[in-house]
Amino acid sequence: MPSGPPSRLDDVASGPGRACWRGCSPARSLESMTAEPGPATEEPALLPTVGQATSALMASWPALDERRIGGWRLGFAEGFTRRANSVWMLGPAGETQLALGAVEEAYRVRGLPSQFLATGSADPRDVAALEAFGYSPTLTGRILCRSLRGGEPAALEGESGGGESTGDLVAVTQAGPELPPDWLDAWLSWSDRRLARDRRLAPRILSSGGSSFLGVRQERTLVALARVTVVDGTGVIDCLVTQSAHRGRGHGRLLLRHAQQEAAQRGATSCLAMVVESNAVSRRLFHRAGFTALSSFTYLQAPERVSCC
Repeated sequence: MPSGPPSRLDDVASGPGRACWRGCSPARSLESMTAEPGPATEEPALLPTVGQATSALMASWPALDERRIGGWRLGFAEGFTRRANSVWMLGPAGETQLALGAVEEAYRVRGLPSQFLATGSADPRDVAALEAFGYSPTLTGRILCRSLRGGEPAALEGESGGGESTGDLVAVTQAGPELPPDWLDAWLSWSDRRLARDRRLAPRILSSGGSSFLGVRQERTLVALARVTVVDGTGVIDCLVTQSAHRGRGHGRLLLRHAQQEAAQRGATSCLAMVVESNAVSRRLFHRAGFTALSSFTYLQAPERVSCC
């Protein structure tokens, strides 16, 4: 029986993964990361722009408090996940040095590190300025996208219309917009989030935007999870995780298929996901499902500043 940590495509904030960059600046890396080739029949007109995708990803995992400085959106959520506690670089900040000082002070008074999330829509001059001030990448990955052209994805071979496979007693279940307690318990456990703070804050973020919560149950026990949120016609898939003892059985593929179906039924024309660069298993899963790289993302964190007093 397999052992070890769960295999997951989670939101990028779910793991403590460190940077895999070597010898490449943040500004260059945002443009140079490559992806596996995708289907040649993709229709770009049905895909969001990088800016639209960035906004959808931000809205699907909202901060509990926020502030705007020019084109930067500062997010705060008591440290719960990178995605909700970072500066999203949606556009130019204006006077970068002054803006950066305000950012670092805003996070300092909350006891949080100053970190930025840069996608392909970030102003390269701002990214270069961050690097000049000592910011370095802590996590990199890809924003993957797939058109839902033609409606819902076709059912998997051997999958019944109701999403249930009685041969191995596996069923796909769906709930929402209320967050099911057992789904939350499983996600927190499999994502190594065991603090009281995590249980208090997770529902406030995960339940936002009328999300749907998918699960694979084997003999009524959850063995795999996923979440899908539709924002302005774009489905965002995250929290895709399989319990370690049940890896390698196609549960991730099954959930990914159902997540796309759910997004299409709710009016989405495309689906997005953020996949950590080092997670080859998740990248392969999404590639086989027809997802291609729309952009890259990079988390950049400030160095420790030594106070004079």
